[in-house]
Amino acid sequence: MTIPYTLTRLLSASALAAALSGFAIPALALDADDFATKTAAAVQQGAGKLTFASIDADGDRIVLKSARLEPVGQDAFGIGDITFTGVEEGDDGSYLVDLVEFEDVVISEGANKLSVLGIEMDDLVIPGETGTDTLAGFIRMDSMSTGEIRAEDNGEKVFSMSGLALKLEYSDDALSQKAEFTGSDIWLDLSKIDDPKARQAVSELGYDTLTGDFRMAGGWEAETGVMDLSEYSLTLDDVGSLFLSLQISGYTLELVEAMQQAQKAAADNPDKKAAEQALGLSMLGLMQQLSFNSATVRFEDASVTERALTFAGKQQGVSGDQMRMALKGMLPLMLGRIGIPELQKQIAAAASVYLDNPQDITITANPASPVALPVIMGAGMGDPKSLVGLLNVQISANQPVEICCKQ
Repeated sequence: MTIPYTLTRLLSASALAAALSGFAIPALALDADDFATKTAAAVQQGAGKLTFASIDADGDRIVLKSARLEPVGQDAFGIGDITFTGVEEGDDGSYLVDLVEFEDVVISEGANKLSVLGIEMDDLVIPGETGTDTLAGFIRMDSMSTGEIRAEDNGEKVFSMSGLALKLEYSDDALSQKAEFTGSDIWLDLSKIDDPKARQAVSELGYDTLTGDFRMAGGWEAETGVMDLSEYSLTLDDVGSLFLSLQISGYTLELVEAMQQAQKAAADNPDKKAAEQALGLSMLGLMQQLSFNSATVRFEDASVTERALTFAGKQQGVSGDQMRMALKGMLPLMLGRIGIPELQKQIAAAASVYLDNPQDITITANPASPVALPVIMGAGMGDPKSLVGLLNVQISANQPVEICCKQ
């Protein structure tokens, strides 16, 4: 199964949708040109340059015809008509839009095709003036959703989802934001894997198809710069669930403004390759302002471990239980190569408990205080073993752990 979609385009279109993320006081008439100009200016804050062939206005309905998006350092591509319904203008020059609808996305490359249907956003707010003093200077929305997402290889479905849904919530002072992003009814056909050995292996594990869901939830305190991914979870039926959480600090509005200036400089540079390189260096420098607060990675088993032990044992001519005991016996030798005694003890203890009764295994990094990114990078290059103590890395198995963050 080969699915080499134009992911850059899809992600860029998603970035546009995320960028198009208070109530407006209705005005008596709409200035469609002003609306289009402000929409393009706000989109350029994060998604890239938005252009369109023409503007079609009818009452409170405005359509940007044959729109194109040009991400920084990349070629422009068409995204079709964008329809804004229920448009109202506020006294401050902002616009409130009840509904935004995009044309269905269909990307074909050779025998592969990706389609995303029913893309729309609700309660969109386009600022009268872009800025970075508060989140009110950015495009905001209450929600975004899609219909079916489907991937095909030679006309046969290999992947599908019933849809994506994003919900956003802003504080009254427009200085914080909460978000929840979900994907439902994931379906993946593993029988179409190209590699015969890999295809046979997953089949012997009992997985001809995979089904599941994912969820992301988090928030951003723009004034303090704390960004919290409180949960990223991927659950695959009869496999298991992977949970991650991450919290960083230093992602302030000032940093956002500096990143926007770097993006603008890159966009104004006619040399696309040089612009991309300069932007990368600028972003790397700006990231030095971030600090690591905490992180958790947790896996909860739903039968994949026992299946894997049985499969591995079969390859060696032994039972799953015999393979389990063999792995436990080999742990000290395998872990000895790490060269970090304290970490080795933690891994050995957790792995032994987990193998005896596969339930869950958790890795946490929870330093006493935030650690600046340059400090982590320096330790990683100079003495990687010191990262275990620096970040207070802990490993455990079959223990309840709250998947969240520091407050």
